[in-house]
Amino acid sequence: MTRGVLVVLSLTLGACGTLPQERTTGTVTGPSSSAPAQDEETATGQRQAPRDGTEVAIYQPPEREQPEALTEQYPRKVAEVSGPAVVSLVKQADQAAREGRPETAIAVLERALRIEPRNAFVWARLAEVRLQAGESQQAAATADRANSLARGNPYLEARNWRTLADARRQQGDTQGAQLARQQAEQARLRQTGGD
Repeated sequence: MTRGVLVVLSLTLGACGTLPQERTTGTVTGPSSSAPAQDEETATGQRQAPRDGTEVAIYQPPEREQPEALTEQYPRKVAEVSGPAVVSLVKQADQAAREGRPETAIAVLERALRIEPRNAFVWARLAEVRLQAGESQQAAATADRANSLARGNPYLEARNWRTLADARRQQGDTQGAQLARQQAEQARLRQTGGD
C-alpha cells in the first residue's frame, strides 16, 4: 500500500515539475491518405508534415529577453546581500577601521563571517582591513577567497583585484601587482559592458 502511494505521489510531483512550452499551430494541407497522420522523413533526413491536412504543433522557442544593465544584475553593497546582523557588524568594523583600530575591525568582520561564511562582500572588506593593518600576505589570501565567492560580480572582482594588487606591491611583488591591476581593469570594463 505504501509503495503504491509513493509511486502515485512521485508521478504526480513529477508532472508538476514540467513547464509548459509555448507552441503555435499551423494547418498543413496535402493529399489525403487512409493511413494515420504521421511525420515522414525525406531522403535527406528532414521531417515533413503529415499529408492528411491535420494541424501540426510547431514549436516556437520563447523570445529571449535582453540582459539588463550590469548595474541591475550585480549587487554593489553588503547590505544588498546580507542579513541585518551582518550589515550591523560590517558597519561596526568600518567605524573601527576609520578610527584606526584595524585589529578590532578584523575581529568584528571575522564574527560576521561566522554568521555568513560565504559572503563575498565581508571577505572583501576583511581583505581591505588586513591590508590596512599591514597584513599583506593575509590580505592577499583573503582577497583571493573573496574573488572565489564573487560569482562573476565585476564590481566586487575589481575591488578584490585592487586589494590584491596593493598587497602584492607591499610584498615587493611588482610584477604580481601589475597583473592584479590588469585584472582589476578587465573587471572594471565588464561593469560598463566594454571588452
